[in-house]
Amino acid sequence: MSIKEIIIGKVNSIDDPEILSSILSLISTESELEKVYQFSSEEKVFVEEGIKDADTGNIYNQEKSENIISKWLQEKSDGLLEH
Repeated sequence: MSIKEIIIGKVNSIDDPEILSSILSLISTESELEKVYQFSSEEKVFVEEGIKDADTGNIYNQEKSENIISKWLQEKSDGLLEH
């Protein structure tokens, strides 16, 4: 009996929806990992700009980056509360 057949047999004997959901999630993740992400033209431009920024020293340290992101998230969440 192959490993695949053993796994199928064990899955067929499971009745617990939570376990089956976990198995499905794991299998779905596995198949998603096999896909190669293709950047759009716009994304490629952004990546190239980021590389140029890094090459020229136009970068932020971890603390500064976290502060910028935190401020941006706060502004976005404030905007959601105003509606």
